[in-house]
Amino acid sequence: MIYEKEKRYIIPFDDVPSPRAEMPEISVDERRGNFVEVETGFPEDVAVREAKRCLSCRRCLGCALCWAECKPEAIDFSIPDEEVDLEFDEAVLTKGQENAFQSFPDNLGYGVYADVITDLQFERMLSPAGPSDGLLVSPLNGDIPGRIAVVQGNVREDENHLLSSTVLGVNEAILALHNTDGLRVTLVSPLTETFKERFLDEIKNISGLELVDGEPKFVERVEGGNPLSVTFSRNGNDETEDFDLVVILTKPDISAEIRALSRKLDQEIQ
Repeated sequence: MIYEKEKRYIIPFDDVPSPRAEMPEISVDERRGNFVEVETGFPEDVAVREAKRCLSCRRCLGCALCWAECKPEAIDFSIPDEEVDLEFDEAVLTKGQENAFQSFPDNLGYGVYADVITDLQFERMLSPAGPSDGLLVSPLNGDIPGRIAVVQGNVREDENHLLSSTVLGVNEAILALHNTDGLRVTLVSPLTETFKERFLDEIKNISGLELVDGEPKFVERVEGGNPLSVTFSRNGNDETEDFDLVVILTKPDISAEIRALSRKLDQEIQ
């Protein structure tokens, strides 16, 4: 039956809203001393049921059903529309949740093979709070890889990028070696003179890590085969080796949304 609430007529729906599902959480004891995600997420059947609670308004029709059913009174139709001018000494634009990166050659296999991932995905995998609790697994089959290739995706970039991305690759390789017994990692990238002077001697002593001063050429999988074949240059010669997982070192980029916002605010992106 239609009912009235503060001079608005509300048409109730028998099935909306259904009771909200309680988000599963880990216990207090499990939260101590770590950064594990507290909320574990809905199982598939609960998530589907929750999605069906959506009113599917698409756009506001002025029915006020959302307002009528909002127990915390978070919706207030009495607030008039207004434009507010705020003054700041400086505006800081962040890249948000979108991890944008510049493109790299398609022949490195990203987007073609499930076991070719970016350094951002690799970092997330190695995190104790990541999807695999820090356990290194192949996205292809869930197996623990025995050999990993970390390859430079933007070999023609400036020395600053090559230096920083190679250092990142080394750090991620060290984490992977620490987390996985018997792992071997080969890092392929042009090595800058600064990198050689500051880090090379120390890195040579890291067991399980091999540095190749060269360029990745292409990544492919032989039909019916499981390992990935990576072809790269070393000392002017091409070599091919098999790996269980390939990680591509990327160059961060600014998303289109942030670029548009910077133009709107007349704020230069640093």
